[in-house]
Amino acid sequence: MPRPKRQLNPLIRKYIGGSDPAQAEARGLGELRPVEPAARRQGMPVLGDGQVYVMKYASQYHTAWCQVVADKWDHAPRGLLVTMLADVGARTRCKECDRPLNAAGASSAPGRHMQPRPTQEAQPHEIVIPLNVIAVAHGIAFLAAGPEYRELFKETAVEPATPLSVGGRRDGMVKRLDAGGDEPLVVVQLDPRANFQDGPYQLRMRRPLLRSATKPYAVESVEPAPQA
Repeated sequence: MPRPKRQLNPLIRKYIGGSDPAQAEARGLGELRPVEPAARRQGMPVLGDGQVYVMKYASQYHTAWCQVVADKWDHAPRGLLVTMLADVGARTRCKECDRPLNAAGASSAPGRHMQPRPTQEAQPHEIVIPLNVIAVAHGIAFLAAGPEYRELFKETAVEPATPLSVGGRRDGMVKRLDAGGDEPLVVVQLDPRANFQDGPYQLRMRRPLLRSATKPYAVESVEPAPQA
């Protein structure tokens, strides 16, 4: 029986719809010239004199570790770059940088106020969320959870090297969570050698690593759901 057609989430259309308008706009802002940050703390880049944070396809630059920079580091750390203020081109300064997450008056080095990790007693022993495949295109799989899990997705980080695990094999990598639509989505980059299997999946959660500890949960893995 053919699967009924459903309206694609805007995030899915972004992945399968070809060129991204944001990329075209960013090309008109001037050449991006990344430089090595002055230092790193627990992997986070620390700005030196005359340096700012930038993102590859964004139209703003950042003079402090603001909420926008922190969110980028949580979800896509490789996309957070450092450049010289003199090389920002037509990019504009981020207004969020007026409210840095480090202590007032301190330097613009990362100094986020970390929320305390949830205790073992406060966190359920295991959280498993059922997922359904809603689209597979160009090596990207989109798995949807029920709307009742939207708030939980907002409290969950995706850390590097989070696998899609099938039969003990790593068949892909979890790239991001999207809680913006009615159905929160898990976006998975598939391994080119993998034969993606349709059917129900599930997402397992755990406590986060130190870098993403501003959220109480992190994705442990995504895997096919056990058959009843």
